[in-house]
Amino acid sequence: MISIFTRQAVLVRQGAYGQAAVLLLTTLTAVLSVVFAAVYVAHLGVEKIASANAVDAIALSAATWEARGLNMIAAFNDGIQQCFRLIRWTCVLWAAMAIAACTGLGLPAFLEYSKRAARIIRSSWNTARQFAIWAEKVKVAIPFVILAETAILARERKVSGALYPFDPRGPHDQERTLELHVTHSPPLTLADALSPIHDVKRKIGKWKWAKKIAGKVIGIIDSVLRPVLGSNTAPIFLLVPEEHFPYRQKVRFAGFRPVTPIPVPFLPAPSNSRFLFETAAEPYGGGATEMSWKSRFTEWRREK
Repeated sequence: MISIFTRQAVLVRQGAYGQAAVLLLTTLTAVLSVVFAAVYVAHLGVEKIASANAVDAIALSAATWEARGLNMIAAFNDGIQQCFRLIRWTCVLWAAMAIAACTGLGLPAFLEYSKRAARIIRSSWNTARQFAIWAEKVKVAIPFVILAETAILARERKVSGALYPFDPRGPHDQERTLELHVTHSPPLTLADALSPIHDVKRKIGKWKWAKKIAGKVIGIIDSVLRPVLGSNTAPIFLLVPEEHFPYRQKVRFAGFRPVTPIPVPFLPAPSNSRFLFETAAEPYGGGATEMSWKSRFTEWRREK
């Protein structure tokens, strides 16, 4: 009986050799295809995120340099105002000493201070004018600094793209511009800063009871102010944000980063794949003399 069953089992197995190998190969092919597809899709996802981050970094860097330029201009504006305050308070103290000198008291001190007042006024005015010149230079230089920084970051992060606009010296293009949208404030004149001493000089000239000393005091003031007023007394302007600054001071960058190939055999090379993004950023906060400008994104990243 045992031999009969053995012969029947051998007869049943005849012609069925290799079926398990076919099933194994089919299963392995399906599993490996799923694994390779998952690796490929995950790699593309990582590259997409890296491309978006690179575009964001470049746009935010451009807006950060705009904010830095505005902070420098605000610092110069604050320096100009400090110089005008120094001139004004110098004239206030000078006027008080002139009044005291007309009473016959403190004339030597008035004479000594008049010499110092001339140096203080002249140096403060020249310093304020130099600050105004530097602010204008910063305004002109910032667009080119932004373009240089963009080129460096794009090379480091292997990004190809464009920063709007292409010509930083061109006309305003609404939101797409690299220029600092600042304009001139009302003029600051030396005559306004010297108003305290000028007002006192007019008042002293009307004092009949101190006519003799008043004439001498006025002569001293005129002799001190003459060389100061003879220098470059053209008005000085602060650079302040334009009226529509929040709507115009934006920067946009559109670009892509090539996908790096996967060092796995039998996988398609994704070298021709790329993800194009556009990101906008802007400086915000601060003011004409407030050095607190910062940068931020203006909208969600947009994929093209």
